[in-house]
Amino acid sequence: MRRSLCWLVALCLLATALPALSVLPALPALAEGAGAHAIETRTMDFYYYDPDTSMPVEVHFIDGSDVPYLALSDWPAVMRGMVEADADNAAIPIPAFSMAGSVGTLTREEDGYAVEFDCDADTIHFLDYDAYMRIPGDTFIIDMLDGISTVDEDGSVRYFARQADSYQRYGREVTIDAGAYGIDFIAQGGDCYVPMQTLSDLLMSYNYSNIYCNGEFAVVAGLKAFGDYDNGPTPLGELYYSVQPHDRSESMAKFTYGELCLALDALYGLKDNHDIATFAGMIGDTGLETDLTGTDPVAADGALYQLLNLHLDDIHTRMYLPSPASGFDAGRDFGDIYGKGYSRTAFGTQISVYGDARDAAFPGGVSHYQEIGDTAWITFDHFTGIPDGVDYYKTPLSVATEAEVNELDTMSLLIYAYAQITRQDSPIENVVMDLSNNLGGDSQAAVFAIAAFLGVCSISTKDALTGALVTGNYAIDINLDGRADEGDRLLTKKNLFCLESPVSFSCGNLAPCAFKASNAVTLLGRTSAGGACIVHPLSTADGSSFRISGPLQLSFLKNGAFYDIDRGAEPDFPLMKPASFYDREGLTELIEGIR
Repeated sequence: MRRSLCWLVALCLLATALPALSVLPALPALAEGAGAHAIETRTMDFYYYDPDTSMPVEVHFIDGSDVPYLALSDWPAVMRGMVEADADNAAIPIPAFSMAGSVGTLTREEDGYAVEFDCDADTIHFLDYDAYMRIPGDTFIIDMLDGISTVDEDGSVRYFARQADSYQRYGREVTIDAGAYGIDFIAQGGDCYVPMQTLSDLLMSYNYSNIYCNGEFAVVAGLKAFGDYDNGPTPLGELYYSVQPHDRSESMAKFTYGELCLALDALYGLKDNHDIATFAGMIGDTGLETDLTGTDPVAADGALYQLLNLHLDDIHTRMYLPSPASGFDAGRDFGDIYGKGYSRTAFGTQISVYGDARDAAFPGGVSHYQEIGDTAWITFDHFTGIPDGVDYYKTPLSVATEAEVNELDTMSLLIYAYAQITRQDSPIENVVMDLSNNLGGDSQAAVFAIAAFLGVCSISTKDALTGALVTGNYAIDINLDGRADEGDRLLTKKNLFCLESPVSFSCGNLAPCAFKASNAVTLLGRTSAGGACIVHPLSTADGSSFRISGPLQLSFLKNGAFYDIDRGAEPDFPLMKPASFYDREGLTELIEGIR
């Protein structure tokens, strides 16, 4: 899922700085003497999303270490390269750099929010992390619509309408003690030097891009840019893994471990759920520290795999590819060597069970929109948005066959289904949203689906890092008349049901949880699979790729309190056998009895 953040500048924030998120006393900082640091500068190509798109960037190495640093004065140019190379990033603001004494600051010129790097204290300070990361144009500090404009040039609504009655509470100031992780910031020559990986983790990954460095050049890209083991490397992956596998230096190994602990302490959203005080302590308890701090890159990647896939073992968290030092194929057999994790294995079993049950009931494929008597069934397995370049306000949606309906994205399917259900002389009294094989996907499409049933979608989110709380309310224009009004809320007059299962995960879990909290939709099936946190992509300093459950926790609101939805939504009417989920004649009869 993508997400973005925002707010009004005029508020005076009263907050308390957080203490250090972890302490790694065994990791020494870079040597500091009375004189200036020895800084070696090299020009390194930065590739942006594509082997044919690159720009040169000066990269710095401090006191003989091979850990790459960037001058903070160059960070705006690095971010501008990301924004210009990918249209999805067009709204991300470019900060301005300033230096005062030993403190380097990056400031958003639009609203004055800033992040400060104190080179004496080796700390990173955000007055408001959520506000610094938000995309201009968002109404809420955590906004599921991710910066998209909901108003056309003539003032009419475009698919969504943010509601004025939304709720938001600002989070704490955040101070991260990087020095406690063995990470040193350098003030010299009127500039501030910060490890490239620290900037990637804290200032770039929020926007679904990371810096990946193979020692010879860097790549700014999304998590899946390099390929996978089913399909092999992409052209960008072939370029990235073109370096020869090699051992890590001791300084790179120790820095990679310290930065990994910093990133996970700050950004992993389920620390409390997993009873993790600090990741350094947790890693020590697992026995993985030796390999994670060692010079053997394959052993380090194997330990990272075990940490993510076995010990954290939440379905959003997993390793993707090992570092170039290990080589592309080094992680291919990690699952066979170490196992796949209990939760992931159990989830995979459920996917097979419910997928096989549906295939048996619908050997030719399930219809994404089906009417049985007075009951309409809407089925989709992923939340997907309207494709780029498609505008149903200018070119109305037109489908003539079931095959064409089955090819529609989620939002288009819901627009089509709404028109069918509310057509003149429609017999439909009951509407079922079948999410029993839904694995999640796009958060904007999830907002659209929830609002289609409830009239207004309320999404509550908590930032585990800052404590910020937001309930964003969104109406939709599902009949495409340019207004979000009662004409778009006709499904609220129907008998509404949602079919959920242990496969309904992430956004496929969010929708049933929203329906459960509304008391307006009856849930059928088995408890959904959870997945409360929005996915957050990360990299390691030596170039491995992975993802975690990020700090933004999707929640439900009850009696004014926020509760995350990781445990899923319990059904109102349980179904005992997977085959029962796809006996639509029998379920239609059950629904008739419930109402």
